[in-house]
Amino acid sequence: MSMDIDAQETVAILGGNGIMGQSIALALAQRGIQVRLWGRSPERLTQAIENMWSGPFGWETAITKKKVSYSTAVTQRSLVTWSTDLAEIVEGVDMVIESVSESPPLKREIFARVEPLIANETIIASNTSSIMVAEMAGALHNAARLLAVHWFYPANIMGLVEVVPSRITNPDVLGFVIERLKRWGKKPQVVKDSPGFFMTRFINAFVREAWQLVDEGIATAEQVDLMLKEGLGWPMGVFELQDRTGSFESWYRVQAYLGETLGGRYNIPALARACYMAGYRGDPTIKPESRGNDRDFLRRDSAVDPIRPRTEETSGDGQ
Repeated sequence: MSMDIDAQETVAILGGNGIMGQSIALALAQRGIQVRLWGRSPERLTQAIENMWSGPFGWETAITKKKVSYSTAVTQRSLVTWSTDLAEIVEGVDMVIESVSESPPLKREIFARVEPLIANETIIASNTSSIMVAEMAGALHNAARLLAVHWFYPANIMGLVEVVPSRITNPDVLGFVIERLKRWGKKPQVVKDSPGFFMTRFINAFVREAWQLVDEGIATAEQVDLMLKEGLGWPMGVFELQDRTGSFESWYRVQAYLGETLGGRYNIPALARACYMAGYRGDPTIKPESRGNDRDFLRRDSAVDPIRPRTEETSGDGQ
């Protein structure tokens, strides 16, 4: 496989309207890389571009903090384009980053659709946080080009990227991706292909225990978040993080996958399952389909029954 590390970089991001997709796009554009976003909804793609500009880690914040000039930010933003036409987005790119929902069937479907549209040497990098690369590889004729490249949020600030090759990933592909990530200012760490890799297995165990402790009445959600921040120096608590980033749903799905593949130590606590079944997905400003925010479901200072489905009559102060 012939790859030129010095060639002009153009990257397609599939699922670019999602939180991680747009975050990765922002990170790359700030490095001067041409980025193309693909998604199914024009409205959500347009909103993604707006979030990259005005979101908490976007260009507007960087301008305010004098980390970048307005003119430079505008130039960088112009590097990001979008389309709902998959063939248009992936034409001529040298890398495809997949960042759709954490669902093995969905990811395999996307890979099967994209492979006939790209050159044989184009790298496919999945931003999966948990699904084994080998499990996804069956959707590709040329599975040697596939590996996981797991970014962390916010991608333009966090340096770590977890890199996961399968047993059949071409070593040249792995080496190329590592060098690219270093050029992009990242600190790639190569780990073994296994459900959850390293970081997700490690973090999910923490998060699961936090839900279990609240479920058992040992501490409230507020106490868990406060102790993590004041005692361990975390910038955000578990429940605050899952709510504000809309990541509860992703954690729940990943936890279910880890439970299926790794066993009972990754089971889902009853409280988390009840909240999910009642309609909680995260802060509705991030997850519009959510029936409420974490205060509606978990906080003792809320007037809302912690597991009752949200209605107009039980609207909390988080809406």
